[in-house]
Amino acid sequence: MILDRFLQIETFSLVIIGDFNPVIFQPFWMSSKGLIRDDEAKSAVVDIVHNEILRFELDWLKIEVTRTRCAFTTAKEPYFEPLKDLAIGIFEILKETPITSFGLNHIYDLAFKSDSQYFEIGNKLTPLDLWEEVLKSPRLFQLEIFENERKDGLDGFRRIRIIPSDKSISFGVAVNINNHFNLKKLDFTTHLEENWNNSFIQAKCIVENMLNKIVI
Repeated sequence: MILDRFLQIETFSLVIIGDFNPVIFQPFWMSSKGLIRDDEAKSAVVDIVHNEILRFELDWLKIEVTRTRCAFTTAKEPYFEPLKDLAIGIFEILKETPITSFGLNHIYDLAFKSDSQYFEIGNKLTPLDLWEEVLKSPRLFQLEIFENERKDGLDGFRRIRIIPSDKSISFGVAVNINNHFNLKKLDFTTHLEENWNNSFIQAKCIVENMLNKIVI
């Protein structure tokens, strides 16, 4: 796979939109329900606990909950599945929580070989010579592609954002694929389980397809 040649960091984030009570989601509540270990709850680094926002970190996971948004994030690939299991466990307990949509966010931080290759990536995604008459040394800073109607027929959309990597990576580019699902008939946990594997497969196919077409 061409992706393996360039991939430096793979990050995954599950973002859930609904109506939440942030203070419920504390580490010791999770351990009391058997969702995480007691030692994980004790060692959790809690940033803020408030009626409007909760934010803390475990060794392998960042969690942030506001009144309308719940996000689970990890950059440790072996913990992608445990992240899903934790989210399902939480919302099987909190069954009455209103959830309207969720997003599976796949972020690939890629490293290219040189400044010239880094430039050519942007130049092939959007020809920069279109701007040379009015700009000096134009460069692509950010590109977003939006799939207005999903190819798979599901209710939702996909958004691809390509930006410079914010990690310490030479000639780094981040590709963020937001796989968004609206919820109507199916409940959150069912919909998450049904679309989990395909989301990872499709996200990697998108990046593979892009790299195959633009890499020198």
